[in-house]
Amino acid sequence: MRFSILRRPLFIVLILIPNVLSILYFGFIASPYYRSTASLIVINPEKTGASMTSLLSGGSSDGSEQGAYILTNHIQSWEAFRKVEQPLDLARNFAAGDFVGRYGGLLSFFRKDDVSLWNYYKKSVDVDVEQKGSIVSLSVDGHSPAFAVALARAILHESIAHMDEMNRQQEQDYVSSSLERRIELQKALQNDERDIANYRARIGNYDPKELYLSNLSLLNSLTLKEADLRSQYNAVIKATPNNPAAQNLSAAIGSVQGQIGATKRDFAGIARNAAHYENLVVRRDNNATLLNQANLAVQEAQVTAMKNKFYLNVISRPSEPQTPELPHRLRWIGGILLVTLILWGLLR
Repeated sequence: MRFSILRRPLFIVLILIPNVLSILYFGFIASPYYRSTASLIVINPEKTGASMTSLLSGGSSDGSEQGAYILTNHIQSWEAFRKVEQPLDLARNFAAGDFVGRYGGLLSFFRKDDVSLWNYYKKSVDVDVEQKGSIVSLSVDGHSPAFAVALARAILHESIAHMDEMNRQQEQDYVSSSLERRIELQKALQNDERDIANYRARIGNYDPKELYLSNLSLLNSLTLKEADLRSQYNAVIKATPNNPAAQNLSAAIGSVQGQIGATKRDFAGIARNAAHYENLVVRRDNNATLLNQANLAVQEAQVTAMKNKFYLNVISRPSEPQTPELPHRLRWIGGILLVTLILWGLLR
């Protein structure tokens, strides 16, 4: 009678079979898992040094948690997985465990493909972010301590390289267009200076605009002088018609008119030269102004890029465990026993 309970179907199904299986599996079959851990801090220099109010209110010490989450998503991404898959032969190392928990085992429904391997990688690599300090904790599980440490180191190295590349790409995105614009304006300004120099050499005058203004002033002076001489001439003729001075005044008026005529003949050409020269100068000055603005834009782009950079500092490098972290054999055996006893107590 004492052992009749052992022959009851409900007891066999709920108590005996699950617990025998759990003892067999966790006691003798389950493969050990070694865990290598590391920690990093993500820093944005432009966002550090938060105010005391923010710190006392329990907020993040800076805005670097964004970089921490970027890093977390990258470590779990397909890109990061593919970069460590071949060098570390993940398929072979993940398949080294027991038939239940290994890659391609019972829990994976015996699937062996790239997506299943990626999912197994994500299950084996855990990343946790401490928001207040932007600290990223990395833990990697492997069937051997050497593999766990090697994978943790590879992920750490690749993550730092990825963040550096992201910073370079971001800086290029911000600054490259401004630099290209500055280079274009520098070339345009050089062309403007060359065009001005060639035009001066061709017309034989350093500043046609100044020559134009000088001739305009000369023409005005000659016109005033002609008017003055003509006034004197008229006064002399009216007072003394046969005065010899009238002939001298008449000759002077003719000379001034000749100078006025010569000046007017040269004036049209000088005006055209001055107008074209002025266009060249205005174009050069505009490009010089735009170049100054482009220099400011480059500086602003560089400052903006610096504000959005994230840097990784390794707090602790991957640990090298010699004792397996998982599975918690007694905990699993005891837990299954407790659950089955509760179910049996409720259903019997």
